[in-house]
Amino acid sequence: MKRERTLRTRMSLGFLLAALIPVCLFAFVSQMRLRSSLQDNIDGRISSNLYNSNQCLNMVLDKYETILYDMCTDDTIIDTVLEIISEQDDLDVNSSTLRHELSHICNSNPGVEGITILLRNGRIIFYDRLNSSSSNSIWADKVTIPEIEKGYVYQGITTPVSANEKKTYLFQIGRKLIDYRNINEPLGIVVISINEEQIKDALVSGTYNASYLLDGNTVISSPEASDIGKKFTFQKDSIENKYTSMVNDKSGFTIWNEQPLADYNRAIWEQMLFLFVIAVASCVIMVFLIYLSTKSYLSAVDSLVSAMNELEEGDFSVSIAVPQRMPPEIRRIGTGFNEMVIHIDNLIGQVKAAVVEQKNAELSALEAQIDPHFLYNTLDTINWKAIENEQYDISEMVGALADILRYTVKNAGGLTTVRQELGWLEHYCMLQGAKLGKPMKIEKQVPEEMMGYRIHKLLLQPFVENSIKHGFGGKDGECRLTIVMRQTEEQIHIIIEDNGCGITPETLKRLNDEQQDMDGHVGITNVRKRLKLYYGDDATIYFEGMLGSWTKVHLFVPRKEELQ
Repeated sequence: MKRERTLRTRMSLGFLLAALIPVCLFAFVSQMRLRSSLQDNIDGRISSNLYNSNQCLNMVLDKYETILYDMCTDDTIIDTVLEIISEQDDLDVNSSTLRHELSHICNSNPGVEGITILLRNGRIIFYDRLNSSSSNSIWADKVTIPEIEKGYVYQGITTPVSANEKKTYLFQIGRKLIDYRNINEPLGIVVISINEEQIKDALVSGTYNASYLLDGNTVISSPEASDIGKKFTFQKDSIENKYTSMVNDKSGFTIWNEQPLADYNRAIWEQMLFLFVIAVASCVIMVFLIYLSTKSYLSAVDSLVSAMNELEEGDFSVSIAVPQRMPPEIRRIGTGFNEMVIHIDNLIGQVKAAVVEQKNAELSALEAQIDPHFLYNTLDTINWKAIENEQYDISEMVGALADILRYTVKNAGGLTTVRQELGWLEHYCMLQGAKLGKPMKIEKQVPEEMMGYRIHKLLLQPFVENSIKHGFGGKDGECRLTIVMRQTEEQIHIIIEDNGCGITPETLKRLNDEQQDMDGHVGITNVRKRLKLYYGDDATIYFEGMLGSWTKVHLFVPRKEELQ
């Protein structure tokens, strides 16, 4: 069985949704803006790092290019090389002089680990600073001499050289050796070997990033020497880092920047945690506020439900306390409930009284009941006696009385047609005229199409009786009673008018006041009760009159079509 949600549960869910939706939207927008801001920040940092690395690399390369240029334009070196090439002097002396110059250049410039000169005649002169030797080296005389058209040529060495039990990676710059006095005669090629750490240090542009120098896809300078010579594609970790690159115009090599995303991801998670804490705090505060705001309402609702349960069990003395501290809506509900209980209790009392009255009336009717057949047979006997004695007026009166009694007893209080009711009234007026001692004239202004409409029996009799009793009594001249019927959309308008003695304004006021006690007009009081019983609030009645002239009754009842 599905469990129904309580009011507090529904209000809690509604308030929580109302609170969480803006928080979630705020969190989503904040997260997107934070991501965008952090992304812009990291992109700007990477761009700055790449620019700084490129500038620093150019400065280092310029430095060693300058050393190489000074060496290639030094007169002593040029003259010595010319003499070695022309073999005009003692070769050992010139070679020693050149090696001494090379040694001086290496020792005077930090980072220069060796210089190798390939002369035009194929001879190689070198100085190995790592081993402090110009005659015995495992690498200096085996340097790969590049083809040089003009300017400088750069090459990274991916195999380390060993010296004094230490491995060193080199970066080489090459240039043609030319006699500036005769530039058309190249003397050879000079290759200067510098320590790769000079390049690595130049590429460093930040604390939390790393820079690599690549020849194609091969690493030739790296923060970790063990990565040199490896393929950069296999070194990249694109999940934890972001990579960007730019080409160094001077060397033609590619600088790659590796920016860790740990700080970026940590900032994202911190923001998400912060927003989550805000959402949880909002929920807790909202639940607390819901509890405070609904406490008085739900307490009042519980009191109302408890009172309703007692009322359902028949306790009509129950009532709800309505203190002023209650919300106004609950106060209105409590007041309305108390008024409803009082009204229901009164109605039940009225129903009980009506039942008692009905039982008493039934007992009285049973006690006063006379066999209708005995009454009709007796009237029939009187009628024939009157005919035998040629008392035809008496015979007519007895016949009219029999019809009146038969009409009254059969289906008392039931429905009849307008035609039958008017016919009964003619008999009734004839007997009342005989009693009054003067004839009465009855005028009926009822359209033929209304003769079949149904109304309750004896509905008009009390008004006719009042006209005869109070209007025609003591009146001289013709006694005229007019009955007019008109129809509206949903009602029948019945007018009963007499030309009797009229009615005083005080009596007229009492007749039109339903709350007044009508002593002497019991029939009018009974008619009001019958109208209430038959039609409820759909029937109305009011009186008009002029003292000494006329009295008129207006009766409005719901229209009921003729029963087919």
